[in-house]
Formats: sequence, C-alpha cells, structure tokens
Amino acid sequence: MQIQRTLAIALGMAVVVAPGSAVGMRPAHAVEQAAVNLLNQGRQQAEQGQLEAAIATYSQVIQADATSAEAYFYRGIAYHDLGDYQLAIADFSRALQLRPDHPETLYNRGEAHAHMTNAEAAIADLTQAIALAPDVVQPYLDRGLVFAATGNLPQALSDLDSAIALDPDNADAHYNRGKIYTELGNGAAALSDFNTALRLNPELAEAYGNRGVLQYQLGDPQAAMVDLRQAAALFQAQGDRQGYQQTLYFMQQVQQGSGPTP
Repeated sequence: MQIQRTLAIALGMAVVVAPGSAVGMRPAHAVEQAAVNLLNQGRQQAEQGQLEAAIATYSQVIQADATSAEAYFYRGIAYHDLGDYQLAIADFSRALQLRPDHPETLYNRGEAHAHMTNAEAAIADLTQAIALAPDVVQPYLDRGLVFAATGNLPQALSDLDSAIALDPDNADAHYNRGKIYTELGNGAAALSDFNTALRLNPELAEAYGNRGVLQYQLGDPQAAMVDLRQAAALFQAQGDRQGYQQTLYFMQQVQQGSGPTP
C-alpha cells in the first residue's frame, strides 16, 4: 500500500576491527529509544490508515526484540483492522505470552475471536478482561453481543445493563439493549432504549431503522415510516448500501401492510 521506510535498530552484533580502532557500539538505552521511536512511528502510520506500513514498522521492532509485547500487540491491532483476524489472534497470543493478564490484549483477542465466530474463545477472553478491568465498558458491550449471537439473551441483557451502568451516555449500549429487549418481547423497554440511543447519537441509522420496525409492530405504521425514511436517508448519506436497501424493503412491507421484522 504505502512505501515503508526502513529504520535500522542497532543490535549487539560482533564487529571485527583493526587494533586501536574505536568500536561504535550503541548503548542499551539508545537501542530502547530506537524501538520506542519505531513503535510511535507505527502507531502514527496506523492512525493515518497506512496499516501495511505500520505492520512493517512493528515487524522491525519484533525482528530487533522478539520479547516486545507492545510490538506484537500493536501489530495485532493493525492486522485486525485489515481484517486478517487469524494473524491478529496470533500476535495477541504472543503478546499475552510475554505479558500475561493484560486486559487490553485480552479484549482485543476476544473481539478478534468474535469476528471469527469463535464464541467460546471470545467469551473466555472477554470474561478475563472484565475480571482484570471491571470498570471498562467495552468488554461488557462486546461480550453481550456475543451472548446475544449465541441466543443467551438473559446474559446479554445483563452485560448491557452493566455497560450502561458504567457509561449511561453510551448510545451503542442503549441501541443494542433495545435490540435485545425487542427479541425478548419487551417493546416498551426497547422503545425507550432506542429513544435514548437516538438522543445520544442522532446519526445512528440502525436505531432509526429498528425503532421504525418496532413502531410498526406496536401498531403505529405512520411513526414507523417516519423512522424508516430517516434511517434510509442516513444510510444513503453514510454510504451504507446494504442498510439502505434493507430499509427500503422494510418501507415497502409497511406500505403493503405485511409487516417487517428486525
């Protein structure tokens, strides 16, 4: 993708010199600083979307110091963002060997397992991350979604309750809890959560769409069409063609009186 810039890190290599010559050995702190500089460079590249260049930079750190948990961790994130979840999991696993019980690494590996539809591994990692950092919101949210995907709606609801207790202004948590309440048949609670999600994030197209479907199910097709039109407009503006097309289909069902389902 981008042209990678190679920066050499001095290692403790044997050097043969003539008698009386000065040996230009770099002190340990200089080597450590070079690694820190490379890690910072890789993070900057990743933030700019230069993921392949970032991976190459992190790999330089690993080549120089195979015990750098930070380099494996950040390279794993870059692989994850490229959609290569297997390589991401491998890097996170190596980072955890070097730095056990690191909640952020456990969370990211669990999230990668979720993308690979390995629910058991995802739940195990996210559970350990929660145990180590019980005041962090995201592991509860992600574990709740995994539980929901496996049909364990009561546990999913419990996790989203925990996420909202920690962060009451988290629009995604309210939206996803609304989805679970919908599945559980609690329309009033679902509607309340969708309303809160949209108050917190008026650009959340999915919340408009799901609230629209719920409004129809609750017997208000007029309100349903208002929400679905807003969802369609947002999906189109955000370039989400699949969401846009699905919303148009739901609108057609409402107009025909056949009734969409989430």
